[in-house]
Amino acid sequence: MLGKVPELNDGSQTMGYKKLIKSVQEIFSGETERTETSRDRIEELLGELEQKEKKLNHKLSKEDDSKKRKDLKLKLKIISTQRNKGMALLDKMEKESH
Repeated sequence: MLGKVPELNDGSQTMGYKKLIKSVQEIFSGETERTETSRDRIEELLGELEQKEKKLNHKLSKEDDSKKRKDLKLKLKIISTQRNKGMALLDKMEKESH
């Protein structure tokens, strides 16, 4: 799984990002039962990750500072990886239910 989540200087957005990634990681690690509720939660988290990804892409397109751009790119890579894992988990859950 992922280690420490990188931080940006804007504390409010980082907190939301950290909580979101933590929720996703808990589901992937099996700490949450794989029930219909979990499936709904995974879908909800995937939607939140998609929205966060759009916001970060928008910020990245306007950012000129190279360090901040690097941090944004890292966050985008983490989000992309977590979204892919989430979609794979949903596919697996779908196959197991049939």
